[in-house]
Amino acid sequence: MRGRCKTPVYRTAGPGPLSRHGRAAGGVLSKGYITRGESSGRLELQIVSALQRFTTLQRRATAERGDQPKLFSRALKELQDALEELRVAQEQLVENRARMEQMQQDLTQQYEKYWQLFDLLPQPYVVTKPDSTIVEANKAAADLFNISQRFLLGKTISVFVCEERGRFLVEAARVNAESGPMTLKFRLRPRERAPIDVSARVAGDAASLRWVLTTPDEHHQHHG
Repeated sequence: MRGRCKTPVYRTAGPGPLSRHGRAAGGVLSKGYITRGESSGRLELQIVSALQRFTTLQRRATAERGDQPKLFSRALKELQDALEELRVAQEQLVENRARMEQMQQDLTQQYEKYWQLFDLLPQPYVVTKPDSTIVEANKAAADLFNISQRFLLGKTISVFVCEERGRFLVEAARVNAESGPMTLKFRLRPRERAPIDVSARVAGDAASLRWVLTTPDEHHQHHG
C-alpha cells in the first residue's frame, strides 16, 4: 500500500540560481571586457606619451652630444626598438580582445538558439546536478511541477517525490555509474496538485543529469 504523499515546502522568498539563464554571467563578462578595454586604452596612451618623450630626447641628444661615443646612439636605438615592440604588443592585445568579444557574442547567440529549442520541447525536460538539484527546466517541466521556471531552479526533484524518496535518490545516484541511460519510475507531487506517476529517462555524467519526464497521459498520447 502506498504511503501518503507529503506536501513539499516551497520557498518563494527569492528566485533560484540563474540559468539561461547565464544572463548574470553574461553581464560579468561584458563588464570584464569593458575593464580590459579601459586598460588597453591607458596602455595605448602611455605608449604614445613614451614615444613622444623618446622623440624629444632623441632630438636633444642629437643637438647636444657633439662627439660623444656611439654607445649613446646605440642605447637610444635599443630604446626605440623596445618601444616599437611594446606598440606592436598593444595592437595585438586590441586585436585579441576584439576576437574574444566576437567569440563571446557567437557563443551567446548559439546558447540562445539552444535555449529556445530546449524550452519548446513538448515533453518535460530537466537538467540537474547529480543530487537532483534543478539547474535548467523547460516550460513543459514547469507546467508539470506547477511552478514557474524561475522558482523551480535550485530545488531538488526529490522534494517532489512523495514515496520512497530514499530509493529515488539511490537510483538517481546510480545513473552516474551506468554506461547508458536508465529509466526511473516514481510518484511525483506537483505543487497544489494530486500526486501522479512519472517515468523518467535519465542520462548523465559526473557533472549533471538530464531527465526526460513522462506521465501516463503523455504516454498514451504518444502511443495512441
